[in-house]
Amino acid sequence: MSRLLLAAVTVSLSCFAFVGAPRAQRAAVAEDKAQAPDESTLSPKQKANVAVLDAMLKIVREQFYDRKHGGKNLDDLRARYLKRVADSEPGTALHAALKELIAEFKVSHFTIIEEEAYTTNFGPEMDNTTSLRLGVDLSELEPGKLFVTSVLDGSGAQKAGVLRGDRLLEVNGKPALESGTLVDAGGDPGLPGVPHYYIRIPGDRETMDLKLQRSADDAGPVAVTVTPTQINAIQASKSSVTVIEYQGRKFGYIHFWHFLHMGMAEALSRAIRKTWTECDGAIIDLRGRGGSPAVMNACFAPFAEPPAMGMRMGGGGYNMPRWDRPVVALQDSGSRSAKEVYAHNWKWQKVGPLVGESTPGAVLGSTFAQLPDGSYLLFPAQNVRSLTYGQVELEGNPVEPTHPVKDLLPFAAGADTIKQAGIKVLYDLVKDKPAYKKPEPEQRPHEEKEEEFSLAPAGDERWWQE
Repeated sequence: MSRLLLAAVTVSLSCFAFVGAPRAQRAAVAEDKAQAPDESTLSPKQKANVAVLDAMLKIVREQFYDRKHGGKNLDDLRARYLKRVADSEPGTALHAALKELIAEFKVSHFTIIEEEAYTTNFGPEMDNTTSLRLGVDLSELEPGKLFVTSVLDGSGAQKAGVLRGDRLLEVNGKPALESGTLVDAGGDPGLPGVPHYYIRIPGDRETMDLKLQRSADDAGPVAVTVTPTQINAIQASKSSVTVIEYQGRKFGYIHFWHFLHMGMAEALSRAIRKTWTECDGAIIDLRGRGGSPAVMNACFAPFAEPPAMGMRMGGGGYNMPRWDRPVVALQDSGSRSAKEVYAHNWKWQKVGPLVGESTPGAVLGSTFAQLPDGSYLLFPAQNVRSLTYGQVELEGNPVEPTHPVKDLLPFAAGADTIKQAGIKVLYDLVKDKPAYKKPEPEQRPHEEKEEEFSLAPAGDERWWQE
């Protein structure tokens, strides 16, 4: 199984130039190879582990975006890691050994995703199916300290009162890191960064008991009981569509959790045609995962002409309504891949302000492939300069905001500094203009028939960005 994704990397491509290993490193490689076991003596369990290693290296050899493999000799890598891989326990221990190998490439979106994490949190977003989730993402911002990075709109966690910025202390009566419920969300072993996690729901539980710390000086934890719900981020994006009232003005808001499915374009189209008809401006929240180029461009088309993409020539290929009022986009350090392409094109076309943090400069086309043990390999498969205005190399080159704002996440108690700043920036754009009034019915142009978006995935070109 293979799905194209928008991946990420935070180093320049020039860093991949192979200049030869130092003498000490070559000696270490030779020593590791000398310790490689006789494969004819391996047990069935060891051979199964090696089969996973070989499948991974075969994919890299044949499909890696850099045909020189970053200057790595794959045969040498196999010899060096063979013993460690063979002797590992299947599952997370084996994957940890493989991630050590992956880390040597120093690229993003090159990692192992546990089968459970893929099935629950990745696959449903591409197929518009749902899965049983709490609806929270966690980041280990400091060693041993987990914070709620985001809460899906309409999720059980949101309904239970979990807030972004909460520190997670316990899950079901056990310290969070020892609870056995944390699942690696697919971080990049070859790049610096904080670990990210999902919370696994044990099959015998109908609710999850969480203890949270809401403020830095809070002496007592906040206890919440969350009922998991069948949900996906497509539903969450649709639920995010609101009208914000500020200083006597009305602003439309939508949070694109990703661009993986045309359900996102459907949500935007309906917002423009139905929900935001009396709004003075709009806020487009780009914080979160990447996605499909077709969906990305469809969601760009209401504001400006998207760049040509294959047979789809800009906005002419997308039956989207136009937005004719001021608009602001939000981004942060997690707005990667397709979100970075979108933000770059937004600035290039001078659509409106870009509020928040610099993006990571993490833009490579990537794909999932399932390995023999059921886990998934996420690996970079292509460069995506052709999707940017100016054919700009975004890999290693962050998209800078026009209005820098730091996301003050720890103990935010649900506050959102970037969103609040975006509201104020938008207000400054409209405060001296008359309040927007939609045309009277007799003055309206003939309304087009509401478009119907396919709920099928976006096609063969599907990207993902963690």
